[in-house]
Amino acid sequence: MGFHFTSLLLTLLLFSTLYSKSSSETFKCSTPSTCHSLIDYISPNTTTFSHIKTLFSVKNIRSILAANNLPLSTLPNTTIPANQTIKISFPCLCINNTGQSNNEPIYTVQKDDGLYHIAAEVFSGLVTYPEIAAANNIPDVNLIKVGQKLKIPLPCNCDDVDGVKVVHYGHVVKAGSSLELIAQEYGTSKDTLLKLNGVNDSSLLAGQLLDVPLQACNSSVRSDSVDYPLLVANNTYFFTANNCVKCTCNAANNWTLQCEASGIKPSKLVNLPRNAM
Repeated sequence: MGFHFTSLLLTLLLFSTLYSKSSSETFKCSTPSTCHSLIDYISPNTTTFSHIKTLFSVKNIRSILAANNLPLSTLPNTTIPANQTIKISFPCLCINNTGQSNNEPIYTVQKDDGLYHIAAEVFSGLVTYPEIAAANNIPDVNLIKVGQKLKIPLPCNCDDVDGVKVVHYGHVVKAGSSLELIAQEYGTSKDTLLKLNGVNDSSLLAGQLLDVPLQACNSSVRSDSVDYPLLVANNTYFFTANNCVKCTCNAANNWTLQCEASGIKPSKLVNLPRNAM
């Protein structure tokens, strides 16, 4: 029994080492920049859009609905079944050759929390506990306090791919998937995925996070606009100009961004960027 237990323990440790590979090893940035990225979130339990909004420090639920191409009429308390994938849009900062979420989300430590639990279970393995410790200058990973605010460094990227501006998407690999299938689904190539992630089908694991570049619709937003570059991935929409303008990307429209008045009352008066509509 001792031999079998030891063997099982070693197997689990090996799997943990493979699965918890630092995302910073994959999401590399070559130049300092900022952008918006997407990432998959798969809750192990039944949840709601309202809960996800709070967990990821999203300012408005519209951001989540837009990233998933859902109607704006979707209610915050809408039930989301366990293990359903929800895309999260968040601001990305590329610095020191690494891409991480720009000071959000912020997680408040709860009773009985540990960094491993927060990383692996609360945020479903999108980050590792050493990454959280490093982002918050925590010298002892076993010492965190209830009520403590922690920055969660979601992995991301802002780089062009083969000279083209894209939306980088942190895709959680499904069981039975392959680089070829993922490339076909998201309109990229197997070679591009291999180059960005340094993996092949034999090393691909279910639950692994891949950097998948999504083609974005063309925009006429000026380079001196606060919204530049306005990159919107296929089958998503995005609010700009202080939420006054809703821009939708659909490949069927020749990859041209379709913008219209959102009908949403702005929180303050702004000057709309020229060519936004």
